[in-house]
Amino acid sequence: MPFLGRDWRSPGDEWVRTTEGWEKLRLWRFKVFENLNENVIARIIRLALPDADQTYLLERRRPYIQYNKGVSKERKELISLSEALVRLDMAGAVKDIRRFNFVCKLLQLIMKSKLADLSGTAQKNVFVILEALLNHALKSEFNLGTLRDLLLATERALQEGHINHIGSSCLWSQHQDTVKKLVNRLSQFQIKQREDDGRVTFSDLPDDCIRCILRCLGDHRDVICTAQTSTTIYDLSHEMLLWRQLCFFHFTDKQLVTFLPESMDVREVDWKYIYRRCYKRFGRRDTFADTLALCSYCSSIFWQSLGHPCVKEGESVSKELSPENFMKLFSM
Repeated sequence: MPFLGRDWRSPGDEWVRTTEGWEKLRLWRFKVFENLNENVIARIIRLALPDADQTYLLERRRPYIQYNKGVSKERKELISLSEALVRLDMAGAVKDIRRFNFVCKLLQLIMKSKLADLSGTAQKNVFVILEALLNHALKSEFNLGTLRDLLLATERALQEGHINHIGSSCLWSQHQDTVKKLVNRLSQFQIKQREDDGRVTFSDLPDDCIRCILRCLGDHRDVICTAQTSTTIYDLSHEMLLWRQLCFFHFTDKQLVTFLPESMDVREVDWKYIYRRCYKRFGRRDTFADTLALCSYCSSIFWQSLGHPCVKEGESVSKELSPENFMKLFSM
């Protein structure tokens, strides 16, 4: 039965008891709605509403959240990180390949410096997203290496925050058990090899097509792994034009000048060596197909590909939010 909490953490909020403990009623409603099967939702909308109202309701399901910068006479409530993760549907965003890497990077930042400082509810939401990431990666057989690195970072965060974490020790032990189960699932998973169906494979493509595909890869590790599949791709992956494009994509001119020789001709530069030196010094540039954005008019945080219901949708200017900038909005 719901009750009204009057403590300093969330005064006046309605709470409801679930199988995982007490949760805010408004966040619990969002979780229930987002976890419903998509086919069931589509059928309910089709049977309950006419065609004109279906589009309106689907637009209202676009995940966004109003960001309150501070407390005023009109606004007495601050948005927490836990509520932002639920309202922005981070667990559902992992099903979109455009937003998968963004969510992974966000969880890496949380595991690196913020997990022990989160509330118990926020920790639960983080591990729900982590499990959703693994389920989608195993289902699609993509980004398994990224998940492996994320689980290792989670194990380190749980070990480092074992003493000074917020919340009960029982909840922290549950997180450790959850990570062990996820690691076991990932270690036992084996990628199914493609059967010889007579269709065109990647190595059957013309060299020009393979070059174009390799140039679109944003991570040099993907280029190296792809080169190990055949001799032809290995030769193409060592072309200087490819590594030159990767250098200019990930690093600025000022960074490249640090290792470029002044007297040598540009055609004689070993761009693969330059990339390796720059990568060790400056790191790789993170690229995301879809990111969060902050509306300058209504202060809404939303996914750029989905948009948000703004009064001045055609006139408002939005600021792109990287995972680092998103975390700074909720830093205490």
